Amino acid sequence: MRGRMLPADRGAGAHHVPQGVDVWWDTSGHNNLEKGLLNLGARVLVMSGLQGSAPVLPVGALYTRDVTLHGFAISNASVADLARAAQAINRLLASGRLRARIGATYALADAARAQQAMASGSVRGRIVVTT
Repeated sequence: MRGRMLPADRGAGAHHVPQGVDVWWDTSGHNNLEKGLLNLGARVLVMSGLQGSAPVLPVGALYTRDVTLHGFAISNASVADLARAAQAINRLLASGRLRARIGATYALADAARAQQAMASGSVRGRIVVTT
């Protein structure tokens, strides 16, 4: 990310990243591009949202900032690509350079509670069920 300040009216998320972002990667499926957070030359990666998502694409805000839009579907990746990605992720996890964001852990006996937490959206991060 670049270190320049954005005006206060540039979106609700601006207080989290006042310097703006170079990459917007939203895996939620909402694809709600926060107005004004994209730096010049930023990249937007879309990879979910086939169901129930009808986002408005802010064409003017994208082309005037030289933003590129990329689609990604993991189902298009080859087995070799997936194996290389798994190896890279495992190396990063083992070295501590990549950490999983675990929001809650439940025993298998509490799987119903885990499902309720997931459905309610009350947990931020991954929900892990252990045996």
